[in-house]
Amino acid sequence: MQELAAAIAAQVPAAVGSRTVDALDTKGGRETAAANEPAASATGAAPADSTTAQLQQLTKGLLFLSESDAALEPVSYDAPAGPLTDAALLQAVGAEAGSKVETQELTLFLRNHTADDGVLGDPAQANRFKALQMYLKQELQDVKVYRVGTGPQVQAYALGRTTSGKLAGFKTVLTET
Repeated sequence: MQELAAAIAAQVPAAVGSRTVDALDTKGGRETAAANEPAASATGAAPADSTTAQLQQLTKGLLFLSESDAALEPVSYDAPAGPLTDAALLQAVGAEAGSKVETQELTLFLRNHTADDGVLGDPAQANRFKALQMYLKQELQDVKVYRVGTGPQVQAYALGRTTSGKLAGFKTVLTET
């Protein structure tokens, strides 16, 4: 897995930088340039958490293409003590109780963005999505994508549990008519 991470990271444009490669290659201290920037997380917490800092770096500038383009935003929430039920998820992300929730596997959700000849039309961008996917699968437990709501715009959250007991990942908006 480490060799694959290094190979994917080597294909990521210089704008992401060698810090991503270092973070993918090591399990220990993941200090990144994003660690010195304010967090853009749902909790508003400073990016002292290495997971949040790494997610900021990996999602920076990435757009999810559906019928419109939407940015990927790193998020971190307090996880419920028990299993992540639909009701617990809605409460954690601040969505209206009773909203429709659909669950999807991460690799299925990102399949068109990680394919070299996918919707992005850019292998370098596809490699950035691959690096993000690999990070989520390696560093978080039980990663899934939760599609919340109905209508033309649906909130999508790719979330997994951190070792510190948080839910972390990214969110985006899907436009589907």
